[in-house]
Amino acid sequence: MTDVMRTRFQFGFQTFLLATVLAAGIIIASPLIDTSGFPMTGIITGVVGLLLQALPFLLVGILISSAVETFITPAFIERHFPKSTAAGMLVALFAGFCIPVCDCATVPVFSRLHRKGVPLPAAIVFLCAAPVINPIVIWSTIFAFPDRPLITVARVSFGIITALIVGVTFVIRPADRHLLREDLRTIDHAHAGGTRHSGIQQESAIAPGGDVDSSPQCASCTTVPETTRTAGWRTRLISYLNHTRNDLYTIMPYMLVGILVASCVRAFAGSSAPSWLQGYGTPIAIVAMMGLAFLSSLCSSSDAVIARSISALFPTPALLGFLIFGPIMDLKNVLMLRSMFTRRFVWRLGITVAITCFMLMVALALFLELIR
Repeated sequence: MTDVMRTRFQFGFQTFLLATVLAAGIIIASPLIDTSGFPMTGIITGVVGLLLQALPFLLVGILISSAVETFITPAFIERHFPKSTAAGMLVALFAGFCIPVCDCATVPVFSRLHRKGVPLPAAIVFLCAAPVINPIVIWSTIFAFPDRPLITVARVSFGIITALIVGVTFVIRPADRHLLREDLRTIDHAHAGGTRHSGIQQESAIAPGGDVDSSPQCASCTTVPETTRTAGWRTRLISYLNHTRNDLYTIMPYMLVGILVASCVRAFAGSSAPSWLQGYGTPIAIVAMMGLAFLSSLCSSSDAVIARSISALFPTPALLGFLIFGPIMDLKNVLMLRSMFTRRFVWRLGITVAITCFMLMVALALFLELIR
C-alpha cells in the first residue's frame, strides 16, 4: 500500500468514526430535541428506512457497473456502433437498455465514442438514455413504486423520448467541430495505458505502444486499463474489487445527502402536498425537483427509492422530472463533462436536456389535467 493510499484510507476511517460518534449522539439526544419542536426522530427514522431500501440497489448497481467497466472493453462497444447517425441512435438506445452502467460511467463511454468517430447525436443518445432505461434502474423503480407501475413505464418512455429529442437537436444544428478542451485536442485519447485516479483530474500514462493517455478522469469511475482486461483472472478480479470499492466510496456520500434531504422534506412538510403545488404550482414543483436531482447527484440505481419517500408531496410530473433529469445531467456529471469538453458544448447539452425534460413534464401535467 502506497503512502497516498494509506493516507486516504486513514482519512476515510477517521471520518467514518467521527460520523458514527456524531450520529450516535444525535440519536441519543433525539427525544430531547423533539421537545423543542424539531422533528429529529422523524428525520432519523426516515434516513434509516430509506438507507435500508436504497442501499441494496446501490450495491447491485455498483457491482454490475464495475463488472461491465472491468470486463467489457471500450473497443467492443465501439465496434458495434454504426457510423450512420440514424442507425447509431437506435443502437445507442439498445445499448443503453442492455448495458447496466452507472450514470457516472456513461460520461467516459460517451467521450470515448465521440473520439472514435461515432456520430455525436448517437453518442449523446447513449449518454442520455443509458442511465435512465438500463435494467437495474427499471428494477429499482418497480420496487419503489409497486402500486404505481405507470411510473416505471413513464420513466422509461420519457427517458427514451428525451434522449432522442436531445440527439435530434444536434442533428438539426450540429455542434462545433472541436468539442474537446483545447489542451486535449492533439493528444491520442486511447485508454490503453489509463491509470487509476481520484477526483476529477487529468492524468497521463504511457501506453504499451508508447502512446500517451491523457484522458480526463472522473471521481466515481475508475478507468480500467486495456491491459487489465486482457490479463489473468487474478489481476482482473483485483481490478474489479478496487473499482467497486472506489465507486462505493465516491457515490455513497451523494446518496446519504440525498436521503437526508428527502427525510427532512418529508418530516417538515408532512404527508400531504402543499396547496400551492396544485394547478399552476406544478411547473414550479417540476423545476424544484429537477433542481434537487441536479444538486443531490444521486446514483440512478437508487434514486427511485428516494423519490418514493416524497411522492405524496409532489405531483407525478415533478417526480418524473426528478427521475429523468437527475441521471442525465446532475452536478457530478457536469463536472466530468467539463473536464473533457468545451464549456460551450457542456452548456448547450445541459440546457437542452433541462428544457426538453421540463417541457415534456409540463406537457404530461397538462395531459393529466385534461383527462382528470
